[in-house]
Amino acid sequence: MPRIDKLLDKVTKRIRVLVVDDHAVVRDGIRAVLALQKDMQVVGEAVNGKDALEKTIALLPDVVLMDIVMPEMNGLEATREICKRCPQAKVLMLTQYDDVENVKASSQAGALGFIPKTVVSSQLLKGIRSVNEGKRFISTVTQ
Repeated sequence: MPRIDKLLDKVTKRIRVLVVDDHAVVRDGIRAVLALQKDMQVVGEAVNGKDALEKTIALLPDVVLMDIVMPEMNGLEATREICKRCPQAKVLMLTQYDDVENVKASSQAGALGFIPKTVVSSQLLKGIRSVNEGKRFISTVTQ
């Protein structure tokens, strides 16, 4: 079986994901969920927007899973810079601040998607796959 898995990895295009959140437990949880997916691979983690920008340039992820509120450089500022400097990377916002204003600000910054942290993991996976394909994805938002 391990040999078959290795062969599948070579022929299956995996979505390369950079996880950006200032809380280690959140990054760990996301990494655990994505590790169960055959079509996804976490290529790195960042703890703030500045770190996210540097790692996006260095690691060239397909999808950047971005928190909004972080120290040093927030997720909206980082998203603007990533979209300018690395247009191949698609940004999906994942945040506890799921109001309409943040959805709009995220879209204006260049994010293709927005997901509240309260969603189930299946919505997160659907969001990653959608933005990877260049599609907009907005999960249910409370008002």
